[in-house]
Order: sequence, then structure tokens, then C-alpha cells
Amino acid sequence: MATADQLNPEYSFIAAFQADTDLAKAGPNALPLFAVGLQLGIEDMSSFATEALTDHPQDKKADIIYIDEAEGVACIAQGFVASDWGKVEAKANKADDLNTAVAWLFGKPIEEVPKQIRQQAKLLREGLQSKNIRRIVIAYAHNAMESQNVADALSAVKTLLKNLAISKDAEVEVVELGLRGIEALYLASKGIIQITDKVDLLSKEAITSQTSPNWNAYIFSLNGSHLHQLFGKYGDALFSANLRDFLGARNTAGNVNNRIKDTVQKNPDKFFVLNNGITIITKKAVLSKDCKKLTLHGISIVNGAQTTGAIHAAGKTPASNIFVLTRVITVQDEKLISEIVAGNNTQNSIMAWDRRSNDPVQIRIANEFAAKGLDYVHRRSSARKPKTSIFADPIGQALCAFGGDLQTAIRAKADIFEVEAVYNRVFPVAISTGHIFAVQTLSWAYDEVKTKSKDRSNEGGMTEIEDRQLKLLDYPASKQFLFSVVGSLREELAGRKIANPQSFELKPMHITPSPRAVIDAWKAALQAILPQMIQNLPAIEYQVVRSTEHLNAVSKSTKGIVAGVPLLQTSFDPLRLLLKI
Repeated sequence: MATADQLNPEYSFIAAFQADTDLAKAGPNALPLFAVGLQLGIEDMSSFATEALTDHPQDKKADIIYIDEAEGVACIAQGFVASDWGKVEAKANKADDLNTAVAWLFGKPIEEVPKQIRQQAKLLREGLQSKNIRRIVIAYAHNAMESQNVADALSAVKTLLKNLAISKDAEVEVVELGLRGIEALYLASKGIIQITDKVDLLSKEAITSQTSPNWNAYIFSLNGSHLHQLFGKYGDALFSANLRDFLGARNTAGNVNNRIKDTVQKNPDKFFVLNNGITIITKKAVLSKDCKKLTLHGISIVNGAQTTGAIHAAGKTPASNIFVLTRVITVQDEKLISEIVAGNNTQNSIMAWDRRSNDPVQIRIANEFAAKGLDYVHRRSSARKPKTSIFADPIGQALCAFGGDLQTAIRAKADIFEVEAVYNRVFPVAISTGHIFAVQTLSWAYDEVKTKSKDRSNEGGMTEIEDRQLKLLDYPASKQFLFSVVGSLREELAGRKIANPQSFELKPMHITPSPRAVIDAWKAALQAILPQMIQNLPAIEYQVVRSTEHLNAVSKSTKGIVAGVPLLQTSFDPLRLLLKI
């Protein structure tokens, strides 16, 4: 019987997983959350756990339900952790359970769906109907080896989803996250070259080179058959150091991967001039004497995942008819790998915030937080971050909502870092760490309030107001909605005039890695505000948290109640003591 500690030398993710004390609170769900978080590229695992974990006797076999409308993705996952780590295969019946989850979430009459997952089911269905959700990930995470039995069970779930009218147009991905799969994702998250095999790449013409003290680069024209073969052999592992894997080549308008595939099949003579080519990183490269063969010791394509996948999708014969501009870089430094990845992926919105990694405002914010002993993560990092880390992507979304722009926050969060006007509004040059940390601690307080509400529900005996409160909080958009409401109440919370939301700041002394007093002050404020909001909702919860019109109505009515009830003001006293005057 193997333990996690015994397998630690073989699987490097185990040490990182065991070190995450916050995830450990999820008990047997900790490993599935860790694995699914890696699969989805989640940085803030603490908030992800609060948002996505649904494990409950009435969850209908959906332990994890995660919906991100801004990215157009939904994930439904089941997990199982055996006491014996590293078994030959996991129980396939747990993968079969995902059929049950899909049937309830996508097919059953909504009024029959248990209330514990009814809100997510409603959001999934309406998101698919409106095309806001375009990709569905079905995952089974466990601590055994991957197996054919599980793969077959997951394939059946995929078939079920593709046969349902509501999800037939969505991209459906099924994934088994066993020990090998989790390890591969973990290595990829660190920007590590996962494939260590020797790979020979051939060129018809002599390969040219450029050298530097920290890297060597080779440039040549590569026949498409090499990429077809590599993708067929290694699949997405070929992109382990990349920001994203191959996203498919659906025949839909505007799908660039489908256009690449069409060029390979129909206009191979134009491919070299229409395509930007690929960039490969490797630990070591040996050039043959005739300069026409490059032997790589390890390989990862850091720019060109879509090109490579589309070439493979075009077929073996069409692939052999094209040539691809190829650059191979030898590099040992993991930090340099991250820079190369970011610099070669300006088109990848999945890591939009990484494009601002060298922005002076982001650098200043990071330095100021570092001086306070806090990590501000504004670029992809190879290290696991503590719970008190502040991640640029979610805090940008929260700042946007607090400032009153709900629609960008919930529907177009990539715009915060990609659109110059939006970025300058959310992260103006003069933005203070006192304001950022005020909103960040509000986010942590929200997570604790939601977790406590879920626990109360599981224990039974919730009051009507508490039940309605959880119903509101259950929608992913509710977090940003609540931030917008709180932002509109900034003067009532502070007890003084604050014309600009970004002038709502904490005193410097309260920007600390141990902000318990600030979080508790926010919780007291939220617990006073939420019941007033619940009793004055102008529509059903799902409609309210997604509408600017309803936001304005809720903000106005809540502001009136808070201003007119002196007793409520005392709930804000702890927060007022912490605010910068």
C-alpha cells in the first residue's frame, strides 16, 4: 500500500499539494480541486474552492461545478481519493457518475433539480443557449493511474453531451486526471519542458543560428509532416511550457485554427507566407555537420500550438505538402522560459494579464506590496503562492466591479488587461495599494461568508433570509455584483464623502500578510448589508446579479435603508477605524 509521501520523489506535484494548507480544509475534495484547478489554469485556488465545490448528498454526482462566462467555459468534475495511492486504475463507476451529473444539470426539468445545484444548472443552460458558454470540460480526478476503463466511461459522458440538443454545439472535452495527468499539468504550470525524449528535426536547407550567453537559437524551414508526427505521438504534452494547448479546429466563422487547417489542405503553397511559424524551446540542441539536422534533447512548442494542432487535424498527406518557419531556442533558466513564453504569445487572451507583466503600474504595485510582505502576482510564476497572495487577474476583475463596471467584470474580464482604455480606468497610474488591498480583503471576506452560508445549509435549519442569501451567492456573477453594490455604498461604509471609488483605501498599517482584523470588519459589514439587499431584490437572483439596471435599483434601495437605520451604522464601525481618512 503506497502513501502520498512514498510517491513524492516520483511525482513532484505531491509536495506542492500537501503544502497547500488552505486546500487541505476541503478534506477528500482537496486533490480533485487541486487537479481541476491546474486543468483550468486557476491561479487563486482559495477562491476557486469556495466558488466551485458543491460536494453534498444532493449534488447528483457533481462534486465540482465551475462556470466562467467571461472565458466561455464550464467544468463539471467528480473526484475520488483512495487510501492507497498509485493503484493501477481508479474506480470507473465514479466516471460513470458523471453521466448522472450531466443528466441532472442539462436535462432534468429545472424545478426537479436539487436546490444545492439548481442555480448552476440554470446558469449552465442559459449560458449554452445564449452561446456565452462555448466549452464544457468534464473531469474525473483521482490518485490512481489513468486507465482505459475510465477513458471509456468518460467517452460515454462526452457522447451523451454531444447528443443533447442544448450542448451539441459546444466544444466538449473529457479528461482523466490521475497521478500522471496531474503531474503533467503541474510541470506545465511551472513552464517546465515535459517531453525529455530526443527528437530529430530535418531541414532541406542549412539551418542558421544565433548565439547569446544565455541562449542559442536556430532558424529553419520544417516540413509539416514532422509536426503531424509529433502531435500524434505526444498530444498536448508537446505544449507543456505554453500558455495554452491546441483549442480545436471547428468549422465556425472566425475560427483561426480552422482557417489554418483549410490553408494546409487547399493552399499548401501559400502556407509558409501566411503563417507566422512556430517557436520551440529545448534544454539542448545538437546541429549535424551538414547543418541540416537538429537533434533536440527535450521539446516544448511555446508558440504555435494552434498551428501544430491544425496541421495534425488536416491529415498526414496534406501536412507533408507544407513547410513551417521554425525557431528553436535552447534555454536552461526557467525564468527565461517564462519570458519567452509571454513574449511569444501576445495573441493568447487566456493569460491576458500576463501581457501587463512589465507594465510600470503593475511593477510598482508588486514592489509596494512586497515591501509589506505580500505577493502581488502579475505574471505566471513557477512557485505555489500562499493564500495571502494577490493575483492580478481576479483583483482586476474585482476592482472593475467595485468601480461600478459590472458588465466588463462578469462578461469581458480580458478587456481589463487587453483594452487600453479599460486598463487605464481599472489600474490608473495613481492607484494605491491601500485601495487594492481594501478590495482584496473584501474578496476574502466574501469567500468566508459564502463558505459559512454553505455550511449552514448543509447542517440544515437555515432561516428564509439565509436561504435566499445563499441562493444569491451561489451564482458566479454574485461576487462581482456584490462588489459593485459595496462600491456604491462606499460613503455609507466610510461615514464620509468619497467621490471616487478608488479613494476608498485602507491605512498603510493594515496592509499586512495577516489581515484578519480587516477581513472580520468586512464580514461584519457584509452581514449587515446582505439581509437588506435580499429583501429588496427587483427580480429573481439570476437576473439581478447580471443586470446593470437591477444593480442600480439594488444599490439605491440598499443605500436608502442603510442611511436610514442608525443601528446598521454600528456594523461599519470596525471597518471605518481601518480606513484612510
